[in-house]
Amino acid sequence: MKNKDPFQEFAPAILKIYRRDKEAFWAAVMAPFLANQVSLLDWWHHLKVDVELLATFRGLDAQARRILQEFSAPLGIDVTEWKSNREQYFKDAYPIFAFLVVWMDEMGLTDFLEHFDDILRSAVFGVAGYGILDENVDSASPSPVEVLTSQTLICEYESIVLNVFGVTPINLSVLQRMRSIFLAAEIKEKNMRGKASPYRLDAPEDCGSKGAHVVTPFMLSLERLGRAQLIEKYWEVFLLFGAVIQIIDDWTDLEGDLKIGHYSYVTLGVENIRTANPRQMTKTLRADSIRVGETYNRCKEMIARSRTLLAVLQDPFLVRLVDVTDLRLDSYFRKELKFIPASA
Repeated sequence: MKNKDPFQEFAPAILKIYRRDKEAFWAAVMAPFLANQVSLLDWWHHLKVDVELLATFRGLDAQARRILQEFSAPLGIDVTEWKSNREQYFKDAYPIFAFLVVWMDEMGLTDFLEHFDDILRSAVFGVAGYGILDENVDSASPSPVEVLTSQTLICEYESIVLNVFGVTPINLSVLQRMRSIFLAAEIKEKNMRGKASPYRLDAPEDCGSKGAHVVTPFMLSLERLGRAQLIEKYWEVFLLFGAVIQIIDDWTDLEGDLKIGHYSYVTLGVENIRTANPRQMTKTLRADSIRVGETYNRCKEMIARSRTLLAVLQDPFLVRLVDVTDLRLDSYFRKELKFIPASA
């Protein structure tokens, strides 16, 4: 008997769990961020949902590896063996995929759901392509083969995703903009490497451009929904909460970034940063409660702006995605940076 394709099984499995008990589904999704606040009774309540979600996610990464191996084999390479192909990026997007399934179902986009396996396939190529490109331009000795392969992967991603959502002027514009803002962010960062941070303190939302490809399927659905005139507002929402995720990553990758002379949003205004020892500077900055608090507050402001925009857009389901981002923010700052907000 032929093994089931995890990508083909994903959307039906997510919808089965979601429709049976919607609140239990959301509780299970959010539980990891509330681990020290969940009672045994609450944990037991959504245990079955947790197990089912894990079973649904199981196999996605193995399938992604197979797809990349089959795609790169004719080129005489195996992308999955490259350190620049960070599989964790794809795993980090699992909740986004689950949210996308629920959002499409609630929005009545059943024809897109029927091709959700292709949406996941496109994500494999998009996440790998942009991730490999990012790793190489961050490297002191980038690989020409890897840079060229990243472009091939991105082309495959765009081809598949347009086959699903349709080749229209609006969708082409969405993809072009997504690619452009990513490349613009990378160019600015690399142009300023070893000099200063390319960001501005009063524009933290600019940090949200590097992960835009993960939320592109939401944008590519808007024309079908008759919401093309609202694309600018949706872009603003995605860049706002995407920036929160990027700032969390900036704190996580701080020492590695400092070693290569990349100065991120969280290092803005730091004196003597170019001559400091990266490890010691990392310890100093992470222990700076004022700096940590300022970045936390700016992230909270962006979360609040996202919720306000989604209220105007009358899109309550995407609010859940913002809520999870908010929980991730609080959990990270509390557990990793030992920061307790004044309002807590």
